[in-house]
Amino acid sequence: MKKLLRLFIFMVFALSFAGCAKDTEIYLETTQTEHVPETENPQEEVRTRKTDKETEVLPLVVYVCGEVVNPGVYELTSGMRICDAVDAAGGLTKKASRDYWNLAEELTDGQMLYFPTAEEAEKRKESVAETAADTGGTADGKVNINTADISQLLTVPGIGQTRAEAVLAYRQEHGSFQCIEDIMKVSGIKNGLFEKMKDYITVG
Repeated sequence: MKKLLRLFIFMVFALSFAGCAKDTEIYLETTQTEHVPETENPQEEVRTRKTDKETEVLPLVVYVCGEVVNPGVYELTSGMRICDAVDAAGGLTKKASRDYWNLAEELTDGQMLYFPTAEEAEKRKESVAETAADTGGTADGKVNINTADISQLLTVPGIGQTRAEAVLAYRQEHGSFQCIEDIMKVSGIKNGLFEKMKDYITVG
């Protein structure tokens, strides 16, 4: 009888111990699961913040005038093109020259965009040879970008007041241009604009 009683007590104790172990295992699993959200990859958030900072869009201001529907000063954003400035000004008028500017060219802050009529644009091209002075032009009518003043630079297609001033500032800081391609070192003058002006300029 005593042996049966001892065996019964042993079985009850063993079953109780097994139940506690199972509860402990469940508790550990639950505890580990609850910590997962707290240990999610913190570098992902850092990369997101960094990406947002790198893609920050900065404002720029341009003056659009001439043959546009609504001439004026417009605030756009970096990376936009001349065509975006035209859209902001309501588009070109029927009289405007459609090929005076490279509409795909990227805008620069403080840029002035003057859109002449088609007739005026043609006269500007013809005036290059007529208005080039000895200090700023050559016998073939091209403008010498090493000696031209602002008024002479303005006769070159694609060069407005802002870019003409930038050319003079570049010369003062860096000296003469060694070849006409060097004008692309001037702020706001890139390959598209150079293609438009290259037949009208020289370095002497």
